[in-house]
Amino acid sequence: MRDIPQDIMVKHGFITLAIDVMFINRIPFVMTMSHTIHFGMAKLVNDMKNNTLVTSNKQVIQAYQGRGFKYRQYWEMGNSNIYNK
Repeated sequence: MRDIPQDIMVKHGFITLAIDVMFINRIPFVMTMSHTIHFGMAKLVNDMKNNTLVTSNKQVIQAYQGRGFKYRQYWEMGNSNIYNK
């Protein structure tokens, strides 16, 4: 993996994620988009159970943190309160 350029880390090191669930052929995916760098990720989920969605969310955050970004907050889009069922 290549390192993230230092100027990007200084300017955009703290991320805010928009999170939603999208269905493709009835298969759920957790979709995320980072607010400032506009990087999107998709994570396949096996079911819509709260624990599964929270775990998927944590895995996405860990992926950003693994590259050196600091997680600030997330916004639930579309399906409001998807993590509070």
